[in-house]
Amino acid sequence: MDDPRYVGNIALISGNVLIRDCLNSILSLNFPDYRIQLFSAADEWGLSSQPVRVRLVILHDRGYIDATKTLATARAHKPRVPVLILANASDAASIVQAIDLGARGYVPSTLPVGDLILAVHRVMAGGTFVPPETVFGTQAWKPLTQRQLSVVTGIRQGKTNAQIGKELGISESTVKVHVRRIMKQMQVINRTAIAHRSKDILSTDED
Repeated sequence: MDDPRYVGNIALISGNVLIRDCLNSILSLNFPDYRIQLFSAADEWGLSSQPVRVRLVILHDRGYIDATKTLATARAHKPRVPVLILANASDAASIVQAIDLGARGYVPSTLPVGDLILAVHRVMAGGTFVPPETVFGTQAWKPLTQRQLSVVTGIRQGKTNAQIGKELGISESTVKVHVRRIMKQMQVINRTAIAHRSKDILSTDED
């Protein structure tokens, strides 16, 4: 049963006892109205008797592969509960894949505690959190092919994958493949970020 002293519950899953205890202290201090539930594995959480007001699941794992496996397990048990991942990997490709797999937020270990608190607030409010540098990109990215440039132009013009595919004479699924490769090369996680990063190398009729 839910404890009336709390407005909700946050499930914290980590196989590392020390890190789990440290995270518990941080969360308890910054979210006093929430009960922090501690688990060593996603299966332990998923198979336990859960209160109805679980607002967030925080997954911590030492490696990205472990984190994504744990994410899949957690979502299999409770697909509607938002999941925030804490992991060592900080590259854009890892973050993109985690979001694609259903995570609502991703906090690499390179970020300070303040960003973790922000991420928890944002995800519990229904939003998504990823590192700012992942959205806008700060590192140089590989040159795009002519076909990829055409896809980027369509994205900047606000066209859908289907519209871009029709103009280029390729299938919508092929456009999706191009978009994913472009995101990986640009080190960004969404179409808006593609448009933002490409503004210095492309021009549209509106520019």
